[in-house]
Amino acid sequence: MSSNRDQSPGERRRLAVGAAVEAALRQDRLFFAFQPVVCAATGRVDYFECLLRMRDEDGSVRAGAEFVTIVEELGLIGLIDRHVLEKAVEELAADPEIRLGFNISGLTAGDRRWLGLLMSLLRHRSEIARRLVVEITETAALCDIEQSARFVDTLRKTGCRVALDDFGAGHTTLRHLQILPVDIVKIDGSLVRNLASRPQERIFLRHLLGLARGFGLTTVAECVENAEDAAILRAEGIGYLQGYHFGRPTIGRSSLGTAERSTP
Repeated sequence: MSSNRDQSPGERRRLAVGAAVEAALRQDRLFFAFQPVVCAATGRVDYFECLLRMRDEDGSVRAGAEFVTIVEELGLIGLIDRHVLEKAVEELAADPEIRLGFNISGLTAGDRRWLGLLMSLLRHRSEIARRLVVEITETAALCDIEQSARFVDTLRKTGCRVALDDFGAGHTTLRHLQILPVDIVKIDGSLVRNLASRPQERIFLRHLLGLARGFGLTTVAECVENAEDAAILRAEGIGYLQGYHFGRPTIGRSSLGTAERSTP
């Protein structure tokens, strides 16, 4: 094992972040911010995506993007994804009116322990399972399409909905959509941001939406940040919208009730 003196500044930072996350996990300082996914036609909230946050010992808050990749590299993501699952089920049990979704790591998509935990937590609790959306990234799903299909099928048999996240960022084909029995596709934010000023992206978006509709899938656009882009997405027939224009991530479940009313 190398000493601290042998480690590069980058490696020391990675290890420090990993240690901070492990401490936060032990001390229950990992929590959710909630962002609404709303119906494009009515503005009503369909579900809230649970976005991971970490409160440092000094009280400052870090977004998941600041530490999740490092946690994956250090082999700790299984612990985090199990914690996220337990917390989401806890939130659903506490409020019978809300619906929640969360994203899992590509590594977790093949983790039998995580799947076993989900089945254990949801056994005989169909009222909770049907209010849960599990999001798996497109790139992770395509790494081992057959394994991903079995994983998705098991999730759906428990009663959960399954979303294919970052749709359009990878290389999904007709064959992939035939194999993957998902319920929802979430259009990647890179295809949505500033859509009004990029007419060529609108052609690609139209193709993706047509593909999804052909398979009877619900469609969600991520990263919708202004009214003009939202209007274009509605005109193209998007089903649901998510982004700062409809609600920034909000800490605390007490805010969810007020967010249930229609949004712009």
